[in-house]
Amino acid sequence: MINLFLISFSQLPDPAFRRVIIKAILLSVFVFVFLAIIVWFVLSETNFFTFWLFEAFADIFGGITAIVIAWLLFPTLASFFITLFLEDIVEAVESRHYSGALLEKTNNPSATYIISLRFTAIALFLNILAIPFYFFTIWFPPLGIFVFYCLNGYLLGREYFELVALRHIKMEDIPSIRQANRLKLFLFGSVTTFLFTIPIINFLAPILGVTGMTHFFRKLPIIK
Repeated sequence: MINLFLISFSQLPDPAFRRVIIKAILLSVFVFVFLAIIVWFVLSETNFFTFWLFEAFADIFGGITAIVIAWLLFPTLASFFITLFLEDIVEAVESRHYSGALLEKTNNPSATYIISLRFTAIALFLNILAIPFYFFTIWFPPLGIFVFYCLNGYLLGREYFELVALRHIKMEDIPSIRQANRLKLFLFGSVTTFLFTIPIINFLAPILGVTGMTHFFRKLPIIK
């Protein structure tokens, strides 16, 4: 599994990747900053205390909280926006590593956006529900970290697989293939989630996720 990401890292200097990397990084930074500002604005407009000193401390704590929440929700939103560059990334990977075994495209590209939008809504909902749990378990961080990795490992593994597989496999055939590889996809999603938690690298994580999943998909036994 780690080898898939090492291969993905090795292709980052690829000229075919340069333009999409720049655009994806800029978009990832924008998404993160925009998300932090929105969360901070909501928290700052909410009065938790009537005494001004307590409220001032709450506002300061709210700024830190906004960054933490943005960090928690960032993988979900960044994974949605990477669909804008999905075709460019996958085609760059396939042309370099699988040029002799190109596959026919099966579904309309619009289906990708529908799947991604649906998954983003579900993932955001679940991650927002989990935020209070993360703060309530701050006394024992390993528990919150474990839940964060399990939740997003499952969600990201499933989403990236469906986004890549949808290009070459009929939609109704994807669930059975996903189920047969659910453990590997969970591990893949967990590694991707880990990349999202590393500063600087997290802005490359969506690209590495799509690139690594392309290799994962092409190595499946059903792919000729």
